[in-house]
Amino acid sequence: MKTIKITYCLLFSVFLLWSCEEPESLEPVAGMEGKLFIDGEWPDSIKATALIVLKTLDPNNLEVVTYSTPMLSPETESEYFFQLEPGFYFIAGAGLTIEPTIFFAKIDSFRAAGDLPIVLLDKEPHFQRVITLGEQEVLEIDQTILFSQ
Repeated sequence: MKTIKITYCLLFSVFLLWSCEEPESLEPVAGMEGKLFIDGEWPDSIKATALIVLKTLDPNNLEVVTYSTPMLSPETESEYFFQLEPGFYFIAGAGLTIEPTIFFAKIDSFRAAGDLPIVLLDKEPHFQRVITLGEQEVLEIDQTILFSQ
């Protein structure tokens, strides 16, 4: 009787261990992280800055993949993280010419009108550098937006 109980417990334990799988949701994700720095005086026309991630550089369809949390004037440093699928990307600094709360509240209207209150801030965009992101790879990229020139 004891042998049957021990055998049953061993088989049950083996079954439990065998049926447990490692959850995929705990695996590292691919993405980019770093700091955004502002160099120089904020222009009066720029209310906030953010980094944007682009999939293509086609001027008719820039394919904005995501953007960072806007940094408000007069801040000079913030951190960002983009969770992205593996692939090729471009990153650039952009400025909002209106308050971010108004922009995000009316973003659908701006998109429909085709007139986004956004300006490209990088004098020398990092468009020449293609960012290649692999599986479960997190790249650390610091960006600086120059307002001094």
